Amino acid sequence: MRLFTLLLSLPALVHAHHSFSEYDQGRKVEISGTLSEIAWQNPHVRLKLVSEVSGRAVIWDVECHSVSVLSRSNVSLKTLKVGDKVKVAGNPSKASPTRLFGTNLLTSSGIELVMAPNTQPRWQVHAPAFSSFTAGDATGQPPTKGLFKVWGASFKDPETAPTALWSAVMPLTPAARKALAAWDPVHDSVARGCIPKGMPTIMEQPYAMQFEDHGETIVLRIEEYDTVRTIHMGASASSQPQKSLLGYSVGRWDGESLIVSTTAISWPYITSGGLPQGPASRLEERFTPAADGKRLSYTLTITDPDTFTMPAVLKRAWVWWDKERVRKYACGIQQGQRE
Repeated sequence: MRLFTLLLSLPALVHAHHSFSEYDQGRKVEISGTLSEIAWQNPHVRLKLVSEVSGRAVIWDVECHSVSVLSRSNVSLKTLKVGDKVKVAGNPSKASPTRLFGTNLLTSSGIELVMAPNTQPRWQVHAPAFSSFTAGDATGQPPTKGLFKVWGASFKDPETAPTALWSAVMPLTPAARKALAAWDPVHDSVARGCIPKGMPTIMEQPYAMQFEDHGETIVLRIEEYDTVRTIHMGASASSQPQKSLLGYSVGRWDGESLIVSTTAISWPYITSGGLPQGPASRLEERFTPAADGKRLSYTLTITDPDTFTMPAVLKRAWVWWDKERVRKYACGIQQGQRE
């Protein structure tokens, strides 16, 4: 009865979005407790555990990878229910003593879930390894050699990692250096809860994205935050665009490459690490599919006098996701265990 009363008194899971920088990836801690809440939702799956320490209840907030990641892996929370006694291991928070990023979970029935890439089983030697984003293993032939299909990241290819886009040395102005130095990666975040990311930050996302040809426009559907970018081709472009998070994009073809110029961006950041974006920022993107249609190279050139002393040239890539689609992100909404 005491546990039941305690569970009823717990606050509901507050939907938040913490930066991975919050967690100490050099350390791992283990906790045991009773599941009081399970939230299978984007941007991060979240669990709450209640454990008893020295006669008092301690409430643990466990953050995990997103539904978009875990639903493509061998991790399912179907085996879990409120009231289960479980063990969780993960990286402790630098900001809160009762929060961690969960990498391993042992269910009450003895099943271990490995919930993060590059993570070994902790309690069971033969626990299934984490498997997700295996698009790089595609052996078939794409339906088309060009742009118009589904693309995504691969854990096996570092050039497709979200952070690859920001790996180049950027020519920062003194003002940009000062702003970046003031950014606290533990407590600050460009994405709070379900507030969507704007351009160019959204282009770091690792999930599925798909180009669609609509004649006068090309639509780029991006899974994260259910983002839809409209690229105006030629005569359909406006000469007086309104500012928005994604800006106003105009496209043209250069052989097999799609060149996209974007202005009128209201989003105040360039990177997810807090690098600011000025109001006069102009983006030029080049999307180039490989000859076999299995890889998409991306070059982003940013001209922003407030942030860069000269145009910054950034690069990343995606691979063809042969058996995937752009799924509904439905940020903050409890979702089914499998789509």
